[in-house]
Amino acid sequence: MRRTLGLAGALVAIASLLVETLAACCMSTTFEDQVGRAKLIFVGTVTSATPARIPSRGVITRYRFDDVRYLKGNGPADSLVLAQDGGCFDGMCMVVSVGISFNVGTRYVVFADSGYWGRPTEYSSMVCGTGHPFAIRVQPGFPEPVVCAGGVSAIVAFDGRHMVVLSSEPWRKEMGAWQVGTDGQPVAPGPPPRLSLDGLIRLSDLEWETRLRGYASDPEQVEKAGKLMRYVSIYPNQDPGVRVTEEEFLQALSGVVARVCGP
Repeated sequence: MRRTLGLAGALVAIASLLVETLAACCMSTTFEDQVGRAKLIFVGTVTSATPARIPSRGVITRYRFDDVRYLKGNGPADSLVLAQDGGCFDGMCMVVSVGISFNVGTRYVVFADSGYWGRPTEYSSMVCGTGHPFAIRVQPGFPEPVVCAGGVSAIVAFDGRHMVVLSSEPWRKEMGAWQVGTDGQPVAPGPPPRLSLDGLIRLSDLEWETRLRGYASDPEQVEKAGKLMRYVSIYPNQDPGVRVTEEEFLQALSGVVARVCGP
């Protein structure tokens, strides 16, 4: 669905084109699916963002990445340009509801598709993928930049099977399950426990296995699903005080790529 909104100004008229698309392929996809579909997986720093008008597509923005390192696929050796739908050019702005944009000066881990506009040499970032693209940012109290899912949520652990992500939202009573006490009165839930990192992962494994067995009776399906990478979300009160650096993240991600795509 498209809607165009016009806004007249003293110096320039700005038209805003809103494009809403349904990304059905993003539903129920695993991290391994996303790794398998990506033509390129790389890390690089955005050094420029150049908008352009394309008659058949509206406004696009070309993001140039430098200091690039590839984990899957082979792209240009020195720098890589991703062409993404959306941006502002010559008085027209286009926003894509499922589009992806990048900030100049920020370093990212990106899963990319090829064949943008049907051109095999053009690349664009995949829109599917929880946590993707992963931004690498400086955070107070940590000596090295840390990897953030969705560009904002710090990753505190990633071992190739678990990605533990720190929520920016504090826990609230509304998020828990209320109980009924022996006197018949409602008992408010308490916050999730603060555990060691190993304890958080073990608890997540136990809860995950319990849910799996509730949905799948086939032990083989349970075992297969249990080997997939999954996200573990924790709240600020559970923060173990550690973060994942770029090199740690890339090392674990390389293991997932090897597991999914072969050496």
